[in-house]
Amino acid sequence: MKSLTARLRLGFEHWLDALLDPRRQHRAVIWTLLAYGAIWAAYRTIATLPRDIHADVSELYGWSRELAFGYDKHPPFSAVVAKAWLTLFPVSDLSLHLLATANIALTLYIAWRTMRRYLSPDKTVFGLALLMLIPFFNFIALKYNANAVLLPLWALTINAFLRAYQQRQAIWAAAAGALAGLSMLGKYWSAVLVATLGIAALADPRRGQFFRSPAPWLMAAVGLLVLAPHLWWLVQHNFPTFAYAAARGSASTSENIAVTAGYLLGSLGYIAVPLLASFWLLRPSAAALRDLAWQSDPDRRLVVLIQVLLIALPAPAALLLGAKIVPLWTMPAWTLLPIVLLASPLITVTRDALRPLVAGTALFTLAMLAAAPGVALAIHLTNPPGSFEYASLLAQRVEQQWQTRSKAAVPLVAGDTVLAANTAFYLKTATRSFDGGDLAALTATARRQGAVLVCPATDSGCIATAEQITAGQPEIVRSEVRLSRPLFGFAGGTVRDVFWLIAPAAPSQP
Repeated sequence: MKSLTARLRLGFEHWLDALLDPRRQHRAVIWTLLAYGAIWAAYRTIATLPRDIHADVSELYGWSRELAFGYDKHPPFSAVVAKAWLTLFPVSDLSLHLLATANIALTLYIAWRTMRRYLSPDKTVFGLALLMLIPFFNFIALKYNANAVLLPLWALTINAFLRAYQQRQAIWAAAAGALAGLSMLGKYWSAVLVATLGIAALADPRRGQFFRSPAPWLMAAVGLLVLAPHLWWLVQHNFPTFAYAAARGSASTSENIAVTAGYLLGSLGYIAVPLLASFWLLRPSAAALRDLAWQSDPDRRLVVLIQVLLIALPAPAALLLGAKIVPLWTMPAWTLLPIVLLASPLITVTRDALRPLVAGTALFTLAMLAAAPGVALAIHLTNPPGSFEYASLLAQRVEQQWQTRSKAAVPLVAGDTVLAANTAFYLKTATRSFDGGDLAALTATARRQGAVLVCPATDSGCIATAEQITAGQPEIVRSEVRLSRPLFGFAGGTVRDVFWLIAPAAPSQP
């Protein structure tokens, strides 16, 4: 009887055969990405057991309850995706973990489809494994937010643009324009993508053919059409998202230079492991490295230019505008990296090179799943919780007291921005923040329909605002609670919160 090791080795070789077989590769990649997404969803679920949903995610949930053409911090597309997802799946931590990992798997699939146009089957598998070693395609994107939503949008936009540039067909031009518009509706950082594609188109020797065709003008027209409702919203609301973005400016020239240098170094740091792995396993010759730097084929050269500009272009813009940029924002910019590293015909990917990379990537992914309970326990024992991280416990206390006074659901949660958003998520209700809100309108709404106000017990400003809202109202319940949760038999940290129940106004008698 074969040993377990031999069985595992045989199964791995069969899997590798399927990934390399052009007839079976598509199905094998899909199943691989489904498994990859499921493993990372399980990791996220286990590793975050000590804590509640991240504030970025609960914020999206709050926006998704009242869809608009824009919000105070970001344009609306991430909220639209959350709304669509939570229409199909229940509102829970797990469903939003699955949204994040589905988003990652979809992006990797799009990247693989783009690779297929430039690389042989063995190189596409090698490239896919390289992407799985970049933290943007596992750890970091496990939190679905306005950064993560750009992952598939940028990958799709680049794919459509490359097709439109090469073929100049209306369908691909319209798709590239629409996807670029949606990317801008995901986050304004996508201006980097739009500028990159424009500069790349102008720099390419085939620009004459491209700009004499209808393709670029169709791209621009469709993109503006997609953006039009949001642009109208911006004018109507006095550009609040611009004010939020402008608040990230650097304090001085020296700080701006340091931050920008940190952006460039950090961006390279995120891809250090796949870079080292590819050079160690493939051992490219000097001629191959020269060909990588300046590809002989114009299509591959266009890909290299786009990849370089996506990372480098923000640096001079940040220095000119005095803006702070962070390497985290390069999250959606790396899907072309395997083509840049592997497309040269002087680069050869043998099975002996492919085997350790695929095996190492798979073992790393499984090892992180095995480590998830330890990660959860480390968080539980070493990282004191914030009030918002125990919001589900607060929501339980609120609901218990609310139901003794009303059979209706809690209509609104207001208070400290993050605690209110997380509590509203677990109560499945609307949320409002004290910060920057219209307190007179909030007070009127709370008195009319009822509300719950929540504050950390240590936040005197939040408590003072809540007392102002509840002043003079007869049906008020104020409670202070201490909340803690154990994990694997170990006691956790404790938070103190205060909440107020405001009963809805009694209907007037006829």
